[in-house]
Amino acid sequence: MRGRGRRWPELLGLVLLLALSACTSAVRTSRAPGGRTPVRPTTVREPAPPLVPRPFGRLSCHRAYTVRFCPGNGRSERVPSFDGVPLDADVTLPPRGRGPFPLMVLLHGLGASKVEFESHSYDGRLNNVTLAREGWAVLNYTARGFGNSCGTPASRAHTPGCAKGWLHLADQRYEVRDTQYLAGLLVDEGLVLPRIAVAGESYGGGQALELAVLKNRVRLTDGRFVPWVSPRRHVPMSVGAAYAIWGWDDLASSLMPNGHLLAGSYSPPRSDLYPIGVEKESWVNLLYEVTTLFDLAPAGRLRSADLTTWHSIIAAGEPYPRAVEAALRQLQQYHSPIGIPFDRGGPAPVVMENGWTDTLFPVSEALHYAERYKAAGVSSPLLQIFDDVGHGWAANRPAEIAWQTRVAMRFIDDVMFHRARPETGVLARGTTCPASAPSGPLLSGRSLAALYSRRLDVSFPGQHLVTSNSGAGSLSARLNPAYSSAYCDPLPTIVSRGESLLDLARAGPGGLTLVGPLRIEGRLAVKGSYPELVGRLWDCDPATGRRQLVEAGVYRPWPRGGRVHFDLSANLYRLAPGHLLQLELLGSSPPWFRPSNGTFRLVLSHLSASIGVHG
Repeated sequence: MRGRGRRWPELLGLVLLLALSACTSAVRTSRAPGGRTPVRPTTVREPAPPLVPRPFGRLSCHRAYTVRFCPGNGRSERVPSFDGVPLDADVTLPPRGRGPFPLMVLLHGLGASKVEFESHSYDGRLNNVTLAREGWAVLNYTARGFGNSCGTPASRAHTPGCAKGWLHLADQRYEVRDTQYLAGLLVDEGLVLPRIAVAGESYGGGQALELAVLKNRVRLTDGRFVPWVSPRRHVPMSVGAAYAIWGWDDLASSLMPNGHLLAGSYSPPRSDLYPIGVEKESWVNLLYEVTTLFDLAPAGRLRSADLTTWHSIIAAGEPYPRAVEAALRQLQQYHSPIGIPFDRGGPAPVVMENGWTDTLFPVSEALHYAERYKAAGVSSPLLQIFDDVGHGWAANRPAEIAWQTRVAMRFIDDVMFHRARPETGVLARGTTCPASAPSGPLLSGRSLAALYSRRLDVSFPGQHLVTSNSGAGSLSARLNPAYSSAYCDPLPTIVSRGESLLDLARAGPGGLTLVGPLRIEGRLAVKGSYPELVGRLWDCDPATGRRQLVEAGVYRPWPRGGRVHFDLSANLYRLAPGHLLQLELLGSSPPWFRPSNGTFRLVLSHLSASIGVHG
């Protein structure tokens, strides 16, 4: 599997081709960090590396693919981590030189392995060979609990270090600390510099962002933060730049959103935990199926990542026991960047890439992160790239992926080697259908709000009824984001009993370009138990009666109702001339969002909707 052009590991046949590791066959190309050998800073004293490098004291290097490749092929070549768990790691070095080199760590997706970002040629993609040819040392390793890092029965056999080598689901105290520890060993050997860069996709993208927020700190197993130093020589270390691809800020909001963590204004992390949200049922089931193929802790054995117990009690639905609340707190505190307090200087410089049509880790995850920057007064460089990429429905056009990678690597090059002030703000390409259509327009600005010139504000007088039995039908089944590719399929206008369908606007002769999330506000009266409210924004073609989904989202009301503020998932989308923009409000949308175990009637009043418009 080569670079970002690889396909998924064969986990569950064609079904699991849509899981986290990579949902695309697109090729991610890059001119890497600037197209020239980086200039090594001279302010850090490093020991002279050996003439013949031997990374981790156990890997042998040979010339291959125009670089020096140092693979960890055997059981004896695995590297014990900070707690003794053996990790399967490869190191790739530039064609010549003794170093120390700048280090890039490439982090794979869920269910994948170290080879996800490896190549056999200098092909320009985000991978070990391309980066090593540009002057980087590159570390690829398989995360604990996967592959040869205790993830298979063969890798665990006769290996005491694998006795507790379970996957911890991107935990700062385990997986993230593994990255820090391995990088520190290479610093101690004099092969690499102590200010490193990290990049990862999906499961690796979340970890890349966690590393950026930690920056120069390590989180110990007891939750405390301590300075990050190399394990033997105690050299101070830090993340200099990070590229988080398809990652998350809050894993709790990604898997069980409640709609209370807003995309366009700062909300404290607690907002996403109370009330308990609505499970993204098909995604959670798929991700759990992937993890069961590897090394999961026995149910009830591992409090910090008891995935089997968590999945069981969440799947049962309402009323949720206290253990669900505890699990969500764990996901937020130890498995998410949002659970890491910023240090005094703010996080390391970051490029975040998220997709409008990514229903697992949508653009809202990046928008939450940006709002934390503003609230904390952080000035650390942040570049956000939004386009039609990611999990599930995303088009993942090769040309867009190539462009994204060039932009991101130029940012890292500028930051790591002080060549220029990096580009910051938001770069956004619009969503277009079908997937074979050209990419949408490119907009840029200081923030997402800077991309629109005005807002479309609509008020809906009277009362609007939504009941628990609305939304469960064939249309919702076709909108299964984990298994279906129906995003660009024109769908029929089907209005179910107990839903509200509201007209927002009709596009004029020049069309209508929508930017950002639709904000829904109003008052809500609740009768019944365990209510949930699903919103879907549609582009309706009056000539055919067919419609195209634009945005969607879910909101968990408080049991007594009250004031409602929630955002649908953001998009950059152009409505064709004459098309009608409609808002649909329902009580369920399975299997995307798990239907409630209760029955309820929601009455919305003083209802309004607002969305940005470009041009």
